[in-house]
Order: sequence, then structure tokens, then C-alpha cells
Amino acid sequence: MYLQTHTTNKKKGVIDNTSLIILSFCSVFYSRIFCSITRAPSILNLAHFVIVPFVLVVVLFTSRTKDHKQIAIAYSFLLRIFIFLVTILVSALWNNTGLINAIVSFMMLAEPFMFLLAIICISMSSESINRIKKWLIWSVLINFVLAAVQKPLIDAGKLYAKGLNGTDGCGGVFFVSGAGGYVSASVSVAFALYFFTNEKNFPLWSRIMVIIAAFWQILFSDSKQLLPAYLIAWCLLIFLNSKDLGKTIKLLSAIALFGFGFLWCVQNLEAFAGFTAWARPELYGPDGEAWYAKFYSVRAIASYYQSPLNWLFGLGPGHTVSRLGVWFLRDYWSILGPLGATTSSIGEEAMQFVNSFWICYSSSLFSPVFGWAGIWGDLGLLGIGSYLFLSYLAWQHFGLDDSLKVTLLTVIVLGFIFTQMEEPGFMLAIAFILGLAWQERQLKKQTEQAFRKAYRQLLIL
Repeated sequence: MYLQTHTTNKKKGVIDNTSLIILSFCSVFYSRIFCSITRAPSILNLAHFVIVPFVLVVVLFTSRTKDHKQIAIAYSFLLRIFIFLVTILVSALWNNTGLINAIVSFMMLAEPFMFLLAIICISMSSESINRIKKWLIWSVLINFVLAAVQKPLIDAGKLYAKGLNGTDGCGGVFFVSGAGGYVSASVSVAFALYFFTNEKNFPLWSRIMVIIAAFWQILFSDSKQLLPAYLIAWCLLIFLNSKDLGKTIKLLSAIALFGFGFLWCVQNLEAFAGFTAWARPELYGPDGEAWYAKFYSVRAIASYYQSPLNWLFGLGPGHTVSRLGVWFLRDYWSILGPLGATTSSIGEEAMQFVNSFWICYSSSLFSPVFGWAGIWGDLGLLGIGSYLFLSYLAWQHFGLDDSLKVTLLTVIVLGFIFTQMEEPGFMLAIAFILGLAWQERQLKKQTEQAFRKAYRQLLIL
């Protein structure tokens, strides 16, 4: 990793690092809709597993900066990514799992951190920041408009999505995928919070409209699980800020206003009636069906343990209820099988349970297939620890304001609902937002330092 202060002039015909960041983002964000429209081979959905690490390597060897904080963050990320990789390889070795399982598992979970690292290693000018910001804004807008158009077309039978209805199928740029609806809505909500809080150059009415549009997408995509996820994240943020009385009061007031407004909507507007569907206390008692369904996979995974070391190393990457174990190996077996991939029956059994138990197939909120269960089942407690080690670094350096902190906490909460932490399009969009906000903060700080330096020189003269 070569780091200097100055930036070299872009050579003719050479793609600059900012363009590479945009390219890697697009390879993830638009791959599904591209394959759906052009009938291109589905293997193109996997191209980002090569493009993102390639871009990271290029950025690391061409980035030029002497900002000590930037360098320290970069090396911290590299170290923790390496530790996470070692943890996965140890789990694979202990459980005689295929090497390709370990590689794909690592990329699914570590790719957002690699992408974020690539963004922060670049010394961006205001022109570069505005350029990637425009890409992000237009990408989120395209995603929203496509989702809004897809729903009525699917409902009317004019747009076909096998096995999906209007709510599941309105996946925006993630069309066609089974979880595209709520992944698309999650991207919109995360961007809306960032836009409302950080883009003060836009009129207030436009920022409010973005929030309303994101909330509308939650409604028409039936992504109800996003609201409790964000509310829980909000409460966690209040708890973390409990020592700051002023901020705590501010956050409590905001959540109280939102709560009263939302309660009124639920009681008076038909569009919100769906939010009361699972407000049934009997489901959540000690013997309630909600808990029985949600923790099915935890019980199933523990029943396969043959050694106390399984608690540390899990059952091997792709061998339990991770996205890799449940869907990915099955969907791409023709590619991964010849490369030595290995499977187990746990993922298939979990999906059979989901398809046979009414509360599971009625809402993903009760799905026993969710991110944290998958990481724990595949990689054990060491896997969870090393992943949290990476996540804490993101929190420490990129939770720059309350909106970004809520988004980071929401990702953790969503990990208890479904496999969203392993959805590349969603996670790289979050990384893009975090990296962009960090670069904006860096540019502002550098501008202020340059101004103070010039002012001191002027005084000397």
C-alpha cells in the first residue's frame, strides 16, 4: 500500500479510482435487473465477487495520502478483514468444508467492508464526491421508480415474476429475487435518512418528500419488518446516548412524536391495517408459536454438534442457515459443485420447516433463517466475534451522526429477522452511504484546516 500526499494527474485512457468505485457499486446494484432484462447468464450476478476485491487492490496500491487517520483506519480494516478470513478458513478446515465454501462465505460477509475500505482510501476532491453522490442519488431514484412501477404491473398480470406477487416482486433494481421487495425498500429508507440529515443544501420540502417516498415504499412493498427494526435501533441509540441528557431527550421526543403519529395512522387509515396483523399476544408467550418458529434453526444447529469446539467453529461455511447454505449453493451448484463445494441438509430442512409452518411463510419476521443464526451456525462464536470486530470498526469511524448510527444499528437488528446482512446490493449501498458521508466530512475538515493555515499566514504577514 503506497501512500503519499499529492494526487497524480489522470492519464489519458486510464480509469481513475473514483470511476472504479462507481463500477464496483454498479456491478452489485444493477446486476439482477440487468440479467432480468437482457436474459444474460445469472453468473453475471457473481461478477462483483471479483470486481470489488480487484478494485480494492488497485485503490490500495494507487491511493496517495499522508492523512494519518485515514492510514490508521485502512490498516485497522485490513487487519480485521484478515482475522475474519482466518476465522472462516479455520472453521472450514475443522469441518472439512470445501475451500470454495469458505471463499464465498468470506466474500458475502466481508465484501461491504472491503468496498467501504476502497472508498476511504481515496483522497477525494469536491468534484469526485459530487460525482459519486450523483450516482448514488440517481441509483436510489431508479430503484424507487422501478419498484413503484413494478407493483401495479405484477398485480395486473402485465409483468411476470415467477412465484411472486406485487409486494414481493416490486424489487426495483433487485427484480427478480424473492426478497427483492424489502431489500429495495431498505435501500430507500437508509438513503432517505442520510439525505434528510446530511444534504442540507437541498430544500427542506424536498428532503421531507424523500422520507415520505421511502415510507410509501415500505407500505406498497409490504416491508413491515423495517419499521420495528428501525424503532428498535432508535431505542438502542437512545440507550447508547443515555449519558448525554440533551440528546436523549431529543431522541425520546422524536420517537414519541413518531409513535403517536404512527398509532393514529394504524387506527384510522386502511393502508396501515397490515401492521396490526401480528399484534396477537398469544403468539409471543413462553410457548408461543412465534418463538418456536424463530428459534427452530438454533435448536436444529445445536442438535448437529458433535464436539464442544463446534460452539467455537460452527458447522462450516455454507452448512447451516446462512444465505450461502440455504439458497446460494443450491442456485449456483452447477458452478460451485465442480469447484469442490460441500453441503449439509440443515438448510434444506429449515426451508421445509418454513414452507410447512404457517407463521413462517406468512411473514419473514418469524423466519428461522436469519443472518446471525447463519453466521453462528456456519462459523461459530469465533465467527460472530470477528464479524462484530469488523462491525465495531465501522461504528467507531463511520457513525458520524445519529442517522448513520441508526442505520448501522438497524443492519444489526435486521440480522435477527432475515439474511439481509448477506444481501450484496443492500450492504454495499449502506457502505456507499457511510463512505460518502465520511469523505464529505474529511473534505470539510481539510478545507477548514487550509483556511485556518492561510489565516495564520496572513496574520504573520
